[in-house]
Amino acid sequence: MMAEIFAVIAPIFVLAGLGFIWAKRRLPFPTDSIGLLATNIGTPCLVIATLIKADISRDDLGLMALATLLALSSFLLLGAAALYLLKLPMRSFLPSLGFPNTGNAGLSLCLFAFGAPGLALGLVFFAITSFGNFAVGQSIYAGRGNWREVARSPVVYAVPLAALGNIFQVELPLFLMRSLETAGSIAIPLMMLTLGVSLANLRVTELRVALLLTALRLGFGLAVGVALAWAFGLTGVARGVLIIQCAMPVAVMNAIFAARYNRDPAAVAGLVVVSTLISFATLPLLLLLALE
Repeated sequence: MMAEIFAVIAPIFVLAGLGFIWAKRRLPFPTDSIGLLATNIGTPCLVIATLIKADISRDDLGLMALATLLALSSFLLLGAAALYLLKLPMRSFLPSLGFPNTGNAGLSLCLFAFGAPGLALGLVFFAITSFGNFAVGQSIYAGRGNWREVARSPVVYAVPLAALGNIFQVELPLFLMRSLETAGSIAIPLMMLTLGVSLANLRVTELRVALLLTALRLGFGLAVGVALAWAFGLTGVARGVLIIQCAMPVAVMNAIFAARYNRDPAAVAGLVVVSTLISFATLPLLLLLALE
C-alpha cells in the first residue's frame, strides 16, 4: 500500500518541485500565458478526450455532479458560519474555504490513483468547481457578478458536450480524437509546474490566520467528502475521487482574484501556500482513506 501511495504522490512532488526550483532560479515562466494555455486549450481537450470515451455510467456522472454541487454548497455555508464566528472578512476568505484546488492538485491525484475512470470523474468535480469559482467566488471578491468571464471559459462548454457524447456513445474520427488527446496531455503537467511556480512566488503573511483557515479548509473538505460518499453509497473509484477532490487545499485562483479586487491579497496568498504545503504533508493519510 505504501509503495502504491508513493507512486501516486511522487509525480506531483517532482513536477511541482521542478516548477518551484525553476521560479527560484528566476528563469522565465510566463504564468498568465501558460495558465491560459492549460485552461483554455489543454483542459477542454482533456475533458472531451477523457469523458467522451470513459467507461462510466450516466448515473455515476450524474451522482458525481450532484455530489459536487452539494459539497461546494456545504463548504460555503460552513465557511460563512466559521468566518462569522471568527470575525474574519467574508469577501476575503469565503471563496478560499469554498473552492478547493481540484485542478492543479486534485486532477493529478485522481489520475495517478485511479487511472482514466478517476480522471473522468475528477474532471466533473473540477469543471463544476471552476465554474463556481469564476461565477460565485469571483463575485464575492468583486461584490458583483462577472458572467462574461464565465461565458468565455471553454470548460463550461466542453463538459456538457463530452457528457452528451458519452451518453449517446458518439465516436469521434480518429484524427480528431488523437488531436484532442495530444492537446489534452499538456494540461496536468502544466498545472503541476504552475503550482510549483506559484508557491515560489507567493509569500506567507498572517501565519496564525493561514493555519486556522487551512485547518478549516482541509477539515471541512475531508468531513464533507466522507459524509457525501456515505450518503450516496459511493464505493471504489467514485468514493475515492469525491474524498480527494473535497479535501484539496485552497485554489491558487483565489490569490489571483484577491489581488485583482484588493481583498487582503497578501493574506489569501499566504493561505494558498500554507494550505498547499500542509496538504502535501498529509497526502499519504488522505490516500490511505481514499484507497481503502
